[in-house]
Amino acid sequence: MTTTTPIKACEEILPGLDEDIADYIAGILDDENALDPDSVDDTAETISGFLLSAEYCEEEEEAAAKAAALIALLVGDGAGGNTSKPVDTVADLPAKVAGISLAAQLSVNDDDALIYGDNKKRSTENTIMGEDNNEKAKSRTTKKGTKKKKPTAAEVAESQIEEIETELHDARVAAVRARAKLGAYRGALDAKSFTLPNPGGGTPLLEDAACRLVWGKRYGLIGRNGMGKSTMLRAFAARRVGDVPPNVSVHYVSQEVKLTEEQRGKTPIECVVDADIERTLLKEELAELELKAAQGTLDAKGSARHGEVLSRLDEIGGDTAPRRAEALLANLGFSEELRARPLSQLSGGWRVRTMLAAAIFAKPDLLLLDEPTNHLSILAVMWLARELSTSDTWKERIVVIVSHDRHFMDEVCTDCLHISGAAKRLTQARGNYSTWHKRRTEQQALFAKEQKQRQDEIDRLREYAGHGFKYGGSASQINKMGMKAKQADKLEEAHNEHAEEAAALQEDVELPISIAAGGELDGYVVQLLDVGFGYPGAKPERLFSNCEFGITSKSRIVLLGENGNGKTVSTSVLLLILNDWSE
Repeated sequence: MTTTTPIKACEEILPGLDEDIADYIAGILDDENALDPDSVDDTAETISGFLLSAEYCEEEEEAAAKAAALIALLVGDGAGGNTSKPVDTVADLPAKVAGISLAAQLSVNDDDALIYGDNKKRSTENTIMGEDNNEKAKSRTTKKGTKKKKPTAAEVAESQIEEIETELHDARVAAVRARAKLGAYRGALDAKSFTLPNPGGGTPLLEDAACRLVWGKRYGLIGRNGMGKSTMLRAFAARRVGDVPPNVSVHYVSQEVKLTEEQRGKTPIECVVDADIERTLLKEELAELELKAAQGTLDAKGSARHGEVLSRLDEIGGDTAPRRAEALLANLGFSEELRARPLSQLSGGWRVRTMLAAAIFAKPDLLLLDEPTNHLSILAVMWLARELSTSDTWKERIVVIVSHDRHFMDEVCTDCLHISGAAKRLTQARGNYSTWHKRRTEQQALFAKEQKQRQDEIDRLREYAGHGFKYGGSASQINKMGMKAKQADKLEEAHNEHAEEAAALQEDVELPISIAAGGELDGYVVQLLDVGFGYPGAKPERLFSNCEFGITSKSRIVLLGENGNGKTVSTSVLLLILNDWSE
């Protein structure tokens, strides 16, 4: 097989590109680490930046697609500087090469992509990005062989969060633009024969799995802890499982919220309103059109588009968005004071509630919720269950939920998806959690009964067959015993096949936890006398005051209270992590 060199790849994928730029891009690709899995994203970003700054491509999506095709050609042929350490094949590069970004994967043709916004503005932004990428590429070329300072775990986590949020946001923007051209999608979402890798390494969590998500259904994703429920939700969110059409919008709410720098300064209302991507894009386009009108440069086509934008904003309730966002936040327990605070000043529970409100406000085609009830009060849980199960909005969409609250799952879910860690299988069933659990229990009992009957028959045949060989007998008896031994072998083979087919009925083993007790202690282990705590300048300034209670070795205490009322702070005071209020 002939290996494609970087320069030949440039000539094939980028015909007509300036020779000096082509040589420079080929030099980047010839770097020994350029096509490594950890570096391929940066390589693609750098190349797409050059293509934009050189005006070879006018749109970011087109540049990203060209960069993807260029790298895919080299990866497929094993070219590039690092031939001793192969990277993923093109078929296995959903996030690295085959789809440089979700926005690039979901983009429609150039003419269709400009449904909202001004082409000139985006072109300017792309040029700036290209200049930044030029500097990045120069730095890489001049400092080749120089080791970078290893980032801390916190820095890596923050960077990954920024990347994921940007990627998901870009995907939602691309979906809105595709929907404006293609219309809404109302079909089922099929995921055929996929493998779910273990994010921690090792064997995959699921192998040869498949599922079908039908419009109007609400699925409960169930399984023991650590079996891959959250990983599967993230795979759905990243569109790396199944064939998700470009005009399907996806919104994912995780268990824990890590704010981006942009989100930290926003209030809950601003964050929720911004979740309506279509409204945001239309507002931006309307501002640009009105600016042109004020400058006297708006032509007939622009004037017609101005009317279309106003009509669409009225149709989706653009002017009522802040009021609807406030009502939604109030239903989730936000007071007027909390709704006005920046997210950086809210507790983790209120941040999760904000992201949940944003997801519901956005009304995505596919809503993915990971433990949505963890930070909700009882009233908020009841409201959410009622919203998801009775609202007409969610009767026309797909919802997938991970939750350990069986009562919530019973009220909301119409179907169940079960992950079996022992069998590495994904099974699908109709009905809520209780229906699924009852059916599974019956199936397990029937399976155990059938297996016992087979095993008893195998043992009987083995005993009969072994009797003749042990004590002797006539030739006919020995032949008959040999036949019984063969029957036992066939039955045992069927027994094992049946066990393999029903492997998903096996319960995943949980690691045993043994907590040794040191015996009872006399008196109080911890005692609080007239203790208070608060943050100076906060409203209210004191979370609690005049607190007096004791904890003995026999105490079993649960802290109850709304989010932000001081449950975590109280624990920190007990552990002496925080000091009590000083008068």
